[in-house]
Amino acid sequence: MKVHVTLAPIALSLTLAAHAASPIDCAKAANATERTVCRTPSLLQADARMNAYFEIATQFVGMGVRGDLQDSQEAFSAVRNKCSTNKACILAAYKKQTAPLEAVIENVKTHGPF
Repeated sequence: MKVHVTLAPIALSLTLAAHAASPIDCAKAANATERTVCRTPSLLQADARMNAYFEIATQFVGMGVRGDLQDSQEAFSAVRNKCSTNKACILAAYKKQTAPLEAVIENVKTHGPF
């Protein structure tokens, strides 16, 4: 007897995660905040860090927490964009968004993924 496992839920989950954590495409920067991020190496690094941490963290949490992290990530752009060109504000927004992702990763480092 063969057991067939559908990969559709896994593929959908990965697609949603990728959509939720999209790094800024500097060639298509849509507003003043995104252009500021693209012109500022420390902000571009913060964007890359946040997106990498999101991809890692969502692999180590249950569905409920994963959904919360995805919702927060999807809402992040609106929060960040309120900063306009204020670099300190943008960096603070990234730090606030990245903190819970770092906490998940730290928890896995300390206690393991299971």
